[in-house]
Order: sequence, then structure tokens, then C-alpha cells
Amino acid sequence: MKWLTIDYIKLHSRIDYDCEDAVLELYANSAEDTIMKLIRRDYDDIVENFGTEGQPIPADLIHASLMLVDASYQYRTPVSTQNIYIVGYAFDMKIKPYMRLADERGSVPSYVSILGSQEKIEFNADLPDDMKLEDIDFTVDVINVTADSPKTPKRKRFVKSECLLTETGAYIILINTDDFGVGMLMLRLTVFIPDSDFQGGYRQNVIKINPHFRIVG
Repeated sequence: MKWLTIDYIKLHSRIDYDCEDAVLELYANSAEDTIMKLIRRDYDDIVENFGTEGQPIPADLIHASLMLVDASYQYRTPVSTQNIYIVGYAFDMKIKPYMRLADERGSVPSYVSILGSQEKIEFNADLPDDMKLEDIDFTVDVINVTADSPKTPKRKRFVKSECLLTETGAYIILINTDDFGVGMLMLRLTVFIPDSDFQGGYRQNVIKINPHFRIVG
């Protein structure tokens, strides 16, 4: 473990026994590796760019790591539609400020658009029971997650009828970058899956999609 400790994990997850320390260490190593892969930085890079004398790893990244460990500890079964999104928007917002943009290193594809351009963003999603997006209703929010005011990010919602279906089963939305301002865009896809056990006959699943789309001035 590079920055988590067993004691801190137990405090966060309210665990007061020692018999599962080995599995907690496994989850911790996995969480730290996942964070570094998501933000595309290694430990030394994080410390060099964001660390301070008293806090070598930012608190946001430590908190995000603890969230992953707790999710792994609480939900040990294979991913299902009930727990696939257990670590959600709060986790995304904590790691976004530390993410290395693709053009800094060039190893991750990213699309850069100039403010004022009209662009297309393509998206798709893996759904349960072999369903496809074209089979169900959905909405998709385009959100600037790195806006000057992160508490009120610029966003715009598209309904299914406003999206264009491609031959591959993916959908395309057409945007004007002026609507979102400078920053990284994230898609928040809300799908309505038929399920008679829920009121109205549908259950709602939210899927976060990173299109690696950046708007510059």
C-alpha cells in the first residue's frame, strides 16, 4: 500500500476485527492502482505535482481510494445491476482535478475542440439481459465537470429523440461547445429499464461515461 493503511480503512468502514486484514490489504492495493490508472499518474507524479510537506497525497485521492475499498468490501459478488454504480458522481468529482489530460502525455486518446465549434459525441453502454440502447428509453446529460464553479457545472440534457442512432447501435449527440464553456465533458446516461417490480414499470439506472472530450478557448 502506498498511501492507505489498514487502521484508516477500518476507521472509514467501521470494521473492529482483524480477521480480514489480508483481504483489506488486497482491496487497498487494488484501489490505489485503480486511482493511478484513472488519473494516468504514478505515485511519484502525484506527490510531485499535488503533494505538500504534511500531505504527500491529496485528501481527495485518499478519500476516493477509501470509497473503492469500502465498495469492494461491502459488495464482494460479481458486478450486478444492483451494485455496478455504487461508487458514483462523488468519486468522479474527487479524482477529476488530478487527472492527467491526454495531450500531456499522448497515451490516452482524447478529442480537443475549440470553444465555439459544433461537434458530435458518440456514446454507448453495456446493459443487462443483452438489451441495447435502441430498445429502451433514456436521457443523456452532457456536463462540464471542470467548470470554474464545480458546484454548478454547465450541463445540457438530451432525450432519446434528440440523439442520432448509428449503424453500430451507438448514439450521437450534436453539441455547440459555447453551451458548455472551457473544460472536460462527462456524459451522465440515465436509462429506463422495464421492470414490473418498480413503480411505473421501469427501474432507473445511471451510467457515467467519459468521452475524453475537452473544450479549449
